[in-house]
Amino acid sequence: MARMGLSLLKPMRIFITHMHGDHVIGVLGLLQSMALLGRERPLEIYGPTGIRSFIEVNTKLLNFKIPFQLKITRVKEGPVCEAEDYTVRAMRSNHSVLSYAYLFEEKPRPGVFYPEKALQLGVPRGPLWGRLQRGEPVTVGGRTVTPQEVTGPPREGRKIGISGDTRPSARLASFFRGVDALVFEATFLSEMEGKARESYHSTSLEAARLASQAGVRRLYITHFSPRYRSSRPLLREARRIFPNTFAAEDGLKVEIPYP
Repeated sequence: MARMGLSLLKPMRIFITHMHGDHVIGVLGLLQSMALLGRERPLEIYGPTGIRSFIEVNTKLLNFKIPFQLKITRVKEGPVCEAEDYTVRAMRSNHSVLSYAYLFEEKPRPGVFYPEKALQLGVPRGPLWGRLQRGEPVTVGGRTVTPQEVTGPPREGRKIGISGDTRPSARLASFFRGVDALVFEATFLSEMEGKARESYHSTSLEAARLASQAGVRRLYITHFSPRYRSSRPLLREARRIFPNTFAAEDGLKVEIPYP
């Protein structure tokens, strides 16, 4: 995060998919770094059963204080976080321990603003236009002007899915239906599908098939086994099924366009 220029003091929510070391132990160092940097903003952490005791026991054993408010929420299927401009939902995935996939959904944005309509209705250029664009009614000359009178229909927000560690399933394909970007694990090449089944992971081909079934716009495969020196073979394999596939890597920046 430091290399990417991301502040540890900014507003932040953390979502944990499951209680395996490579997916949760880093939270401890993150919390201690935040404390040392003097973070004051509250921090929310969402995760499966065990996340609260994991953090509370380890911060006590490591003997460091958390000077900011820490809110820990145990995740269940369904909506888990309702923010001003987005929601996050969770669904059980199929891994060797209790594990969740997450779906980030932006709330609909106001429709396109038409200045000429606002002027026709007597709304002068200035702050009132901004209020209408934010979806708020305004009063001009004793008349209330609603956003619907000066804007087009609401515009759909973006959707991003994250699988965590899992086997593919029809339920996951339905959960991720039509997302703009799907981050899905692809631990093995298809030649190791037996190993993938045994360890409750997915192959690159399985990730690509699920993306195709779900009708997603882009697929980002990740969580590659260290047996592979490069992600290129996994990427080639996935693109045979789903051409709009990319290999995730540390530092990758992606622009997710609006639908």
